[in-house]
Amino acid sequence: MQLLSQEAELELLTKIDEHLAKRLELAKKDNDDFDLISRSELLKKLDISSTTLRSWESQGLKIYQSPFENSKKIYYRKSDVYNFLTLD
Repeated sequence: MQLLSQEAELELLTKIDEHLAKRLELAKKDNDDFDLISRSELLKKLDISSTTLRSWESQGLKIYQSPFENSKKIYYRKSDVYNFLTLD
C-alpha cells in the first residue's frame, strides 16, 4: 500500500534534502569539535537580543546548565541551535 503519491513523496524528500543541506552548511561554518556555546557567545555570534533567545527557548530550544548549585552559566548545543534555525 502506498501512502503518498509519487509527487508528494518527491516533495517530501526535496524538503528533507534542503533541510539537511542547510544544517550541514551551518555546521561547517563553526566546526571546532566542541558542541557547546555559552549564552553570551551565542547572543554575540547571532547578533540577537536576550529577549529573542528566551523566545526561542520557549519555542523549544534546549538549554544546558551545570548541575552544581553555584553554577548559573547557561550553554546551548550548537547542533540544537543549527537544527532550530533550519526548521521551516
